[in-house]
Amino acid sequence: MVQKIYKTDAKFELGYWAIRGLAQPIRFLLAYVKEPVMEIRLGINQDGSPISDEDADWEAHKSTLNLSFPNLPYLIDYSSAQNVQLTQSNSIIRYLARKFNLYGTTQSECMEIDLLQDEAYDFRNKIVGAAYTLGNEYQAAYNEFVNISIPRYLNGFERYLESRTNQSYFVGNQLSSVDFVLYELIWQASIMAPGSITDSRRPCLNKFLKGFSNITEINNYMKSDIYLDRPINSVWASFL
Repeated sequence: MVQKIYKTDAKFELGYWAIRGLAQPIRFLLAYVKEPVMEIRLGINQDGSPISDEDADWEAHKSTLNLSFPNLPYLIDYSSAQNVQLTQSNSIIRYLARKFNLYGTTQSECMEIDLLQDEAYDFRNKIVGAAYTLGNEYQAAYNEFVNISIPRYLNGFERYLESRTNQSYFVGNQLSSVDFVLYELIWQASIMAPGSITDSRRPCLNKFLKGFSNITEINNYMKSDIYLDRPINSVWASFL
């Protein structure tokens, strides 16, 4: 059993666990471009109650799909004549970026977006590595994340944004796909390490987080009943 969030005239189907995880930048992007999407959230029933065996839930649902490389998240674009069915979160983000003109306006901007997105997912590996370290080993992993990974990556993103004339976006003078990715990961870091991003500590990142969340389409989505504030990670992670 899965939870299905229906939207009238949905042009996309997005499947993922009922967490933020890898799907949240995709959810933000689709909300921003105002495209109706049917969400499939695995690991929970239609009423939102948890399923005891989430792996079995995915196996059962996977058998109903026709994906070349079955994985989560997945995206199906019903509006495409090419029958687009994608897995791999980065491939999904880049597909949607091209489709909705969120992939920069020049070749140079495209390269910047690719660079930043790869750097962002290196940072995500550190976030996930700490969050999914279990038991007695978690505190040491968390300390390493706060003392090494946070300065390494957040200081880099802060310097990058500080060097720009237009500090509302990471690339160019308009929103691009990498802003959705970076918002999510920087926000996650701010939740995992309270005080790491404030008005006085990494102020450019703090301003970026506030600006992104105040974009009308994003803000409306955050206020909707389908928005997931938490959990960030799976129920068995040390940090939810």
